[in-house]
Amino acid sequence: MSPQTSDSFSAFASLNRYFALIETSKPTKQQAEDAAALLCRIYGAKSEEELLQRGDPELIDIYKEIKSKILNAAM
Repeated sequence: MSPQTSDSFSAFASLNRYFALIETSKPTKQQAEDAAALLCRIYGAKSEEELLQRGDPELIDIYKEIKSKILNAAM
């Protein structure tokens, strides 16, 4: 398994745990921000800026939708 694949898989597993958490309790703002950062790693980007610079409209729309769900869970 390549390092990038391993990092993406690890990020996916952590994000999955976050979504399990929000089913039973309200996450903290920090947990939500950490989960949003994990979402970038799933897409192979080191930051949101890097992800948005890729210019793929469909990817950006999906990213923004999921990020919104992540952050709204902490509000």
